[in-house]
Amino acid sequence: MTRFIYRIYRKAKRHFVNNPSSFISRLFFRLLMAADKIMSPRLKPQLAAEQKIWKSVYFLRYGSTPPYFVETVAPVAFDSDDHKWPRGTLYDNSVNRNFNLRLYNYFSYRHDLRVMDLGCSGGGMVKSFLEDGYTAVGLEGSDISKKLRSAEWDTIPYHLFTCDITEPFNVKDTLGNTVKFHCITAWDVLEHIPESKLPELFENIKRHLAPDGIFVCSIDTTPDGNPLTGAVYHVSVHDKGWWLDRFEAAGFCEVERSPFSGKEDFVRGNGAGFKDWDPDDGDGFHLVLKI
Repeated sequence: MTRFIYRIYRKAKRHFVNNPSSFISRLFFRLLMAADKIMSPRLKPQLAAEQKIWKSVYFLRYGSTPPYFVETVAPVAFDSDDHKWPRGTLYDNSVNRNFNLRLYNYFSYRHDLRVMDLGCSGGGMVKSFLEDGYTAVGLEGSDISKKLRSAEWDTIPYHLFTCDITEPFNVKDTLGNTVKFHCITAWDVLEHIPESKLPELFENIKRHLAPDGIFVCSIDTTPDGNPLTGAVYHVSVHDKGWWLDRFEAAGFCEVERSPFSGKEDFVRGNGAGFKDWDPDDGDGFHLVLKI
């Protein structure tokens, strides 16, 4: 039933995005905006006591000095519709325990595992790695969640940063060294990036990827926007072959033996819930790459 409703929703959304505005389309997107708020995982009630315990442990572990900082000339992606008319950055907070466990196993449970999430939204995935005792940071193009102290921007402030990932940036430690990550992720992010800005993004990923590291991403291949605001969220809608060609030209190649056995192991594009796309429906795909 969930997937049946999902397919109706995706078909209707695709139709209304690709056709002139009408009363029905405006009603559809108003309902969709309301649903985004209602269904956001950030609205799940959390016990204040649990939050206080976590924050006490967090600041006891990291003290008063952030272990990392981001060096960038573009701290916010001001030109992006995701910042001008925030949606995913305001409501998403995806986590998948399966992904964490598969990653730990792939890297033989190394104690110094480091993960970076591009387009981290609410920071839920980053926090999940910190809870397990590993290193993780998240970068987000919009600063709205930071200003609102929404989701994990209040609970892990030393590990979430705002940054336009299509401009040169460096994640550095307290000694000023660029941090290398064993895994860099981008969940439903690349389709939001204009084609002309992809080369710089790829260079940023390569600069931060450890020699044995992997880049893992999900890419939605359907149009997305909101005629009510004029926002166009998916500006690079292409099939898997197109994306592989771009990655290959940038020096990436697919990992022959992926650590992930199926869609259930990925943080986005796993077919969970009413709104998450399913690769079985041909709405997107996942890539596991290395350099």
